[in-house]
Parts: sequence; structure tokens; C-alpha cells
Amino acid sequence: MKNIEILESKKIIDYKFAVNYMEEKLLEVKNNTAKELIWFLEHPSIYTSGRGNPVNQNYINKIPIYNSGRGGKITWHGPGQRIIYFIIDLKKRKLDIRRFVSNIEKFIIESLSELDIKAYKKNNIVGIWTLDKEKKEAKIGSLGLRVRKGIIYHGLSLNVSCDLSNFYKIDPCGIKDSRVTSVKNLKNLVNKNEVDEVLKRKLKILFY
Repeated sequence: MKNIEILESKKIIDYKFAVNYMEEKLLEVKNNTAKELIWFLEHPSIYTSGRGNPVNQNYINKIPIYNSGRGGKITWHGPGQRIIYFIIDLKKRKLDIRRFVSNIEKFIIESLSELDIKAYKKNNIVGIWTLDKEKKEAKIGSLGLRVRKGIIYHGLSLNVSCDLSNFYKIDPCGIKDSRVTSVKNLKNLVNKNEVDEVLKRKLKILFY
């Protein structure tokens, strides 16, 4: 974790502000005027869609939609969902894109394992899955990334204690009839600080 800034935002962060901040930080990292970044935050209730799958409307049930520069399809973000954004120089870290994505998936899976949740990835579908209380397959974590100037940014979302009903107004990540779940749904009670402490302990997995 040498030369990486760990930033934790306690307040809800506006999506456009976050994207602008990442874009500025990316250029600073490229020019060697700033450290790489791992950013823990939450967004207000919004929908975002990836650059290859723009949405031609501004709201879903009064919740704003942003067409993002990241990869992936439409998903929901909001309070109770842990967002972790990365600004990591892949060349400097001697990592290729596939390996870093695989490391992110391992990072989420091992973090959830420490919370006594068995999670897994699926072939040809980016994201993290588990079994919900009804023993049906449900998504608990999502990835949406972009590489620019050799630096990977945007990141992941993990459903901790969020309102899952917002996912059912869309096909999450473009997967029709997909079920979603959260740490809270699976473990009944959850301390968000405890989840963050586990995630921070596991960050080194990103750089294996």
C-alpha cells in the first residue's frame, strides 16, 4: 500500500463531484504530482450507466440517472452502499487490466468471507454473487471501471445496508430478473464501520 492515499468521506458525495475529482486526480497521478488513490465513499440515491450503454432519460421514479464514463450497464448507488473508487497506475504496479479486475473480485470475496458470507464470481459476468436468504442467487457487489492513460479508475460497489428496492426498478447491470442482496439482509445486523475495517485490512489483495 506504499504511496497510495486512502481517503474516507464521511459525508454523502455528489456523483458529478466524484467523477470530476477522479479525473483531476488521474492527471496528477499521471504527472507524478499526486499519490495513487483508494477512496471510500457513499453517493446519494442515483442510477448510473456505463459509457457503452447510455440511458435516454433523466430520471427513474424521480431518482436521477447519470450516463457515466465507466464500463458496465445501469446500476443503482445510494446510502448504505459502500463505494470504493481506485486511481491506480497499472504500469507502475506491473498489473494488467484482467489481473486487477480479478484481484478486485478476490478482494470482495475474501472480505465477505471474513463477515461469514460465502460469495463467488460467475464466468463471463463481472461482479460478485452469493445466495440470499431464500437460497437463490443474488448479486451483492458490482464493478465498473475505466482505463485512461494507463491508469485504472472508477471502482466497485458493495451492498451493505442499502435500500435494495431501488434495484428492482431496473435490470441491474443489464441482467434481466437479477436478484440483489446485502450484508445486512444476510447477517440481519451490521456495523458499517466493521465492514470498512474488514475491507481496509484486505486492500493488499488488490496488488497480488
